Amino acid sequence: MYGTRVVILGAGIVGAACARELAHAGFDVTVLDRAGAAGATTAHGEGNILVSDKEPGPELQLAQLSRDLWPRTLESVAAGPLGPTAAARAEWAAKGGIVVATTAAGADALHAFADRQRTAGVRAEPLTRAQLAHAEPHITAEHTAAVHYPDDAQVQPAAAATVLLADARAAGARVHTCQEVRSAVVHGGRLTAVRTDTGRHEAEVFLDAAGPWSAELSARLGVFLGVHPRRGEVLVTTPLPPTVFHKVYDADYVDAVGSGDGTLQTSAVVESTAAGTVLIGSSRRRVGFDDRLRPEVLSAVAAKAVRLFPALARVPAMRAYGGFRPYVTDHLPVIGPDPRLPGLWHATGHEGAGIGLSLGTAHLLRTLLLDETPPLDPTPFRVDRPAVTEVPGSPTPEQSANRPDMRTGAPGSGGLLEGAEPPVAGGCRGARGTPGRSLGEPPDARPARPRGKGAKPQRQPGGGTELHLTVDGAPVQGTQGQTLAATLLAAGRTSWRRTTTSAPRGLFCAIGTCFDCLVTVNGEPDVRACRRRAADGDVLTSQSRSTNTGHRPAPDRDRPRGDAR
Repeated sequence: MYGTRVVILGAGIVGAACARELAHAGFDVTVLDRAGAAGATTAHGEGNILVSDKEPGPELQLAQLSRDLWPRTLESVAAGPLGPTAAARAEWAAKGGIVVATTAAGADALHAFADRQRTAGVRAEPLTRAQLAHAEPHITAEHTAAVHYPDDAQVQPAAAATVLLADARAAGARVHTCQEVRSAVVHGGRLTAVRTDTGRHEAEVFLDAAGPWSAELSARLGVFLGVHPRRGEVLVTTPLPPTVFHKVYDADYVDAVGSGDGTLQTSAVVESTAAGTVLIGSSRRRVGFDDRLRPEVLSAVAAKAVRLFPALARVPAMRAYGGFRPYVTDHLPVIGPDPRLPGLWHATGHEGAGIGLSLGTAHLLRTLLLDETPPLDPTPFRVDRPAVTEVPGSPTPEQSANRPDMRTGAPGSGGLLEGAEPPVAGGCRGARGTPGRSLGEPPDARPARPRGKGAKPQRQPGGGTELHLTVDGAPVQGTQGQTLAATLLAAGRTSWRRTTTSAPRGLFCAIGTCFDCLVTVNGEPDVRACRRRAADGDVLTSQSRSTNTGHRPAPDRDRPRGDAR
């Protein structure tokens, strides 16, 4: 199948992994995304690569395969044309995980769970009270059991997806953003093309990697798919001195992950970031695409985290964010061809494990496409199983009102929050250039116009007024109406901030939720570049946080610092 055309629909972590795997296998790969690469579920993830939360079975086997592939894949990227610097941007950290029980019943359940995992080849090491105190000095003394999982790891999710996409492009793949799929072209019962806002894309294989939006995408292509959004929220603290050294969660987390209950499920999941902030989760609830943050959910999550780490009770929460997981009722991803529509394949439904399962999914998919011996039995992930293909009863009016808008990911009945600006930088509105410009293509090579007395602003081909900015002493040209982030990206600048470990940061959530895109504007620090419109004459300066000294920052700022996940 060398040269077979594959169009991947979705540029999140799963789509990125599949693009890289197939491009290196000789497929002619094109990736389409309705907005920006890694800008939706991937951007709202924590980057976990876990084996500790999975019962023995097909999902654990896929997780073990992926865990083995992650370091090998990044080593391959480092040895390739992108080099070690690009691979390092994924921020691979094999820091391990610790599961803690705080009740006698929880201890019994945790030990039994760990025993079952060991039979499947998982390293699960019981910790004594002294060993836990050494590994996590700030953990509660009121615990009844603890198990260390040394193979749990973490990446920076959006950065990791970008690295995979870049390596796919180096292998010949093409990545096009701002390409929303509108409908299918079917000939002889086979999917032969998809129509987007800018035209048709023909191929022999079309891969749905749209995550929580897979059901909507599949409906546009003519089939039902039982993938549902499952909401989750995370709290982010202000930067701290080293406090949490592993991914630590309570034993209830495993039950919450495996629960099919649509009501609120919470458990304590606590881990630190490179910038010193602490991420606190987690929650799971079925609310359609309702993206409102609920104070009662955040309170429940915080209360459980404080039970694990009592010192967190005195730490301010800097912000909160949420996202949607692609959920299937039998808790297994959907990987393989769709027998109802030849030409359509799926790689979706990973719920909260997409980061960790992405590389294994891509590897399994490649073997299926090439009719090779798969690394594990693909049958449990097949499309034609009841949880995926059986159409449920008619939706309720509330469910219909929360039907997602493919352009924004928001409920179809709602608009932007009152007073909020549209997320122009990470999507397609307000972006410089024509929709569908390939990711990574150089921007228009227009030299900065000399400024002088009497110089008049020029009109750009798209209709906006030409702006002139200065970025770190260099002239940069923009267009009226763009955000600062869009202007910087159009000028080929992908980072303008450094963390305490000197890791580069730029645009991350693109909707004003996070603080990764902070920049100094006209002497004002900590401006979110995705929220501020560019103005003629703006002077921008990159920001860099000094090395963490072990002291908490003084609480004398009204504006929080970025967390640099």
